[in-house]
Parts: sequence; C-alpha cells; structure tokens
Amino acid sequence: MKRYETLFIVQIDLPADEISSIIDRYRAIVTALKGTIIKAEKWGKRKLAYEIKKQSNGFYVLLDFAGKSAIIDELERNFKIDDKILKFMTIMKDANVDLAAIEKE
Repeated sequence: MKRYETLFIVQIDLPADEISSIIDRYRAIVTALKGTIIKAEKWGKRKLAYEIKKQSNGFYVLLDFAGKSAIIDELERNFKIDDKILKFMTIMKDANVDLAAIEKE
C-alpha cells in the first residue's frame, strides 16, 4: 500500500453544499477501491497564480489517503471528466505504508 496526496481546485462560484458533495464523491471513490482516507482538508478560496478556464480564484481541497495505484487512475479519470474541477495533482508521499502507523495519525 502507498500513501498519496491529491490536491484539486474546484470552481469558486459553486455553493458550499455542492463543494461538500464533490469532496464526498471523491472520498467514496477512494473507499470503494479499498483505500483508506487519512484526511480531507478544505483549504478554502484562494487566488490562482494564473487563470484556469477563465477563473482567477478557486477552492482548494487536499485529499490524503493510502491505497493502490488503481485509485489514482480512477480519481484522475473522474477529475478529467468533471467540469467543476479546474486542476488536480497527485503525489506519492510514501511507497510502503503500514495501516497501524496510519491509524496512529
């Protein structure tokens, strides 16, 4: 099992409940593929360094989880389809993760 962080930017003009439902949908994808959510943080509204899809502001969300690489493929496939997602990026934090160590966090 590997540990990943995914940061994605949601359009700013969406209501708060819709942003929460988007986050819940991506959390559900991770858990459906037998991943473990470590944390999901809403970083809030921030100004973008450059315009993306004619948007100068975005709502940042960080998703920290552990699982297999198939989860990344499915998440990124859904990010590409979703028009409400401006940008996304996934990094691998650790190649070998122990579930007991994750539960301590």
